[in-house]
Amino acid sequence: MVDRLARRALDDAIASFHRNRGLAMLLLAGLLPTSCARRPTGPPNVVVVVVDTLRADRLGCYGNPRGLTPFLDGLAARGAVFRNAYATTSWTNPSVASLFTSRYPSQHQVTTFFARLSPEEVNVVAKLDPLGYLGGGFSANFGVADQVGRALGFRSCHAYHTNKPKLRAAPVIEAGLAWVDRVRRRAPRRPLFLYFQFMEPHFPYDPPPEYRRRFDPPGRRGDDALAINKKLLVETKAITEDDLALLRSLYDGEVALMDAELRRLFGELEKRRVLEHALVVVTADHGEEFKEHGGIVHGDSLYNEVLRVPLIVLAPGQPAGRTVAQNVSLVDVAPTLLDLLHLPPEPRFEGRSLLPLWQGDVPPVDVVAELPTTAFGAAPRHTLALVRGSIKLLVRPDSSDPSGDTETYDLARDPAESAPHPSPPDADTHLLLEALHRHETALAERAPTHAEHRPPSETTRERLRALGYVN
Repeated sequence: MVDRLARRALDDAIASFHRNRGLAMLLLAGLLPTSCARRPTGPPNVVVVVVDTLRADRLGCYGNPRGLTPFLDGLAARGAVFRNAYATTSWTNPSVASLFTSRYPSQHQVTTFFARLSPEEVNVVAKLDPLGYLGGGFSANFGVADQVGRALGFRSCHAYHTNKPKLRAAPVIEAGLAWVDRVRRRAPRRPLFLYFQFMEPHFPYDPPPEYRRRFDPPGRRGDDALAINKKLLVETKAITEDDLALLRSLYDGEVALMDAELRRLFGELEKRRVLEHALVVVTADHGEEFKEHGGIVHGDSLYNEVLRVPLIVLAPGQPAGRTVAQNVSLVDVAPTLLDLLHLPPEPRFEGRSLLPLWQGDVPPVDVVAELPTTAFGAAPRHTLALVRGSIKLLVRPDSSDPSGDTETYDLARDPAESAPHPSPPDADTHLLLEALHRHETALAERAPTHAEHRPPSETTRERLRALGYVN
């Protein structure tokens, strides 16, 4: 009798899942308990976490030896780590817009702080509507919450409310958990799409004392955080090597704090059984520069310290402990979610599903990034980047034709991009530049939209200045 009832429950679960194709996910989900009675009967919850300004090289699972991210390293061991993931640009608003729309900045046009994602853009949140998802977005970054998050159609989007330069993770987590509790009471069987964006690693770097002291460089104390942050903001050219060591240590403290906050968030989601049957994506919108190439903070160049980001994906039924070395882009995340949910591809999406890479070898593709302007519209150091295998091409603003000004690196031999070459081994700069221009021409032909622009208030400008955007 018990076997018949269990069989009937399982049959009902299979029938209720989209197109009867979720059986493997129900049976093999690594985050699920083994009890048949507790197996969810619908599509998995989706949890997307974006850590603002998190460099890939700060995570232990990306080779960092300092022990900054024990929680994220453990999470990575349960899923897939994409070791060479690239953002589509090097500052927040266009990068997050690309993450959810699988389109490039030149297409969605969110290229200033005051550009709002057009409702004409197709995004992955809306694509999940047929499966009954309830979406909640919770962002510590006030700009992305207003300019991107609300345009994605999230029923809730926590915005910036603090008299300090940046909002800490704690109130964002509490807002997200309170929302989960409310919607679970009203609609306990509806799947959830949760988006969290946290700001800890973003300037100003001012972690609590226990995190400051943990990473103090020789001869400097994290207690100097206020002074060094002010110096970076108003006297950037006067920053010394000792100053940089202190800034990096404070940044590392913020990363370690963020890891602890993510442990707390995921623990609370587990208590609420949100993770029993879930797709989980943890990534960053961009990294941070500490004068590796003369610049500081982000949004001005396309070097790897600002472009290469962590990407960790967990999915029910997919093997754990996988490391994918092939180059991928954040435009690939939305198509991957559709694939994992057995939904048809979206024709307007520019990215590809990463599921085949997770499961085996597939042919590599070029990865492209754009930086048409900095956040306030100034000319950046680079406008375009292309990564093909280990070869990376950077295009400066005055490079309007194949004979223009470029930088080319072999990342296998020079991962720090320290010595540009006219044509490294195995690279033909002219052919790479032609391929990049073909790519940009094709993007321009695929229905660009026009973002909405809203004049900023002086309060908004002051908040942005406090975050290091000084124009």
